[in-house]
Amino acid sequence: MSSDSTEIKQKEITEKVPLASIVVLAYNHLDYTKQCIDSIYAYTSYLDFELITVNNGSTDGTEEYFNHLPNKKKLSFSQNIGVCKAFNRGFDLAEGKYILNVSNDIVVTAHWLDNLIYCMETDPKVGMIVPVCDASCNYQQISLKYSTMEEMQSLAEQHNVSNPNLWEERLKLSNYMGIYRGELLKSLGGFDEDFNPGCYDDDAICFTIRRMGYKIILAKDTFVHHYGAKTFNEEYKKDDQLLYRNQDLFMKKFGVDSYVAGLIDYNVLNLLTFNGAYNIDILGIGKSYGTTLLQLKNLCRSFGSKNVALYYLSEWPNNQAELQSICTECVCSPAKDYMTYFGHRLYDYIVVESAYRTLPEKEEFFRGLFGLLKAGGKIVCTAPNPSAVYQLMGIFSRLGADFIGEKNYYYLCFSKPA
Repeated sequence: MSSDSTEIKQKEITEKVPLASIVVLAYNHLDYTKQCIDSIYAYTSYLDFELITVNNGSTDGTEEYFNHLPNKKKLSFSQNIGVCKAFNRGFDLAEGKYILNVSNDIVVTAHWLDNLIYCMETDPKVGMIVPVCDASCNYQQISLKYSTMEEMQSLAEQHNVSNPNLWEERLKLSNYMGIYRGELLKSLGGFDEDFNPGCYDDDAICFTIRRMGYKIILAKDTFVHHYGAKTFNEEYKKDDQLLYRNQDLFMKKFGVDSYVAGLIDYNVLNLLTFNGAYNIDILGIGKSYGTTLLQLKNLCRSFGSKNVALYYLSEWPNNQAELQSICTECVCSPAKDYMTYFGHRLYDYIVVESAYRTLPEKEEFFRGLFGLLKAGGKIVCTAPNPSAVYQLMGIFSRLGADFIGEKNYYYLCFSKPA
């Protein structure tokens, strides 16, 4: 082989872009950190990845441990500079097509990364994915019922079978571990350091990514073990006003109450059934951010439905940015205008989230909506008092609807006979 060809081959190897850059951040808790790193090498070594370790001011031997690892990219700070800044400095070193942030209280599992990358590869509009775990909020927690880490790994391997029907689109996710498109994350500059040392930083990146036209996905087909905010709890101990300060900051930046925006009303969802039909159309009317309707879309997909479309008529202008990020079509207009904007198709599900007292002439309103249901389609509405229940039962009885059931004497569900 000529010297020229040898030089070209070496250049190709040098310039090869890794498939994934895994940034692990640690602040003390060396025992957890070792489990995290060991699991990454045990369950990811067959993939092309680079490990970037970030010691965020640890005093328990973490720096020495990281220095003995075989990875080439290492950062170490003499004091804790905050979660957002520390991860961002690690992201600065990342060269992967995909970049991951991994807290040191995470233990990864069989097929964790290939599952997440496969989800990314199937849709260029997916910008961020988080796997499920056993200690989280935002409806991201599942229980595999294990008592040892060996049992956990065995159950996780059985669980971690890639299944697109279990990829849930969400408005926001808690980010104990996430994977991002490298170019997207670089364009953002990582986490918003205005939220440093953390808290609402994961909300901020979710809302930013969605408003840029990307989806954020909860991969329910991929489980990792999470010991539960062991590192970040130290920040709350140092600053008991952090939560409230960053909550106010988030509201100023995004004009949204992140907690309210993320709420899913399972009273609505638990009244409904699913048949896996191919084309599903969902219509919502009200003042929400569409979170419950989005979860209805996810449930339809989990039962095998394809081409699930979400439409929303909002009576409130402040939710438009979120609705536009998840809906096929949304408008802001009084509830009475639903026929003008959405009366040219039939729907499998209609959810009326409007306050009952604010609705226009009830008989005409619900008669029109009932006419927009497909055969077998379902409508859910609310009744704030016995008088409203009686009125709604009468209206739908005269329409020939089947009464499906109620929840908490407030939510009512009716169906159009097939």
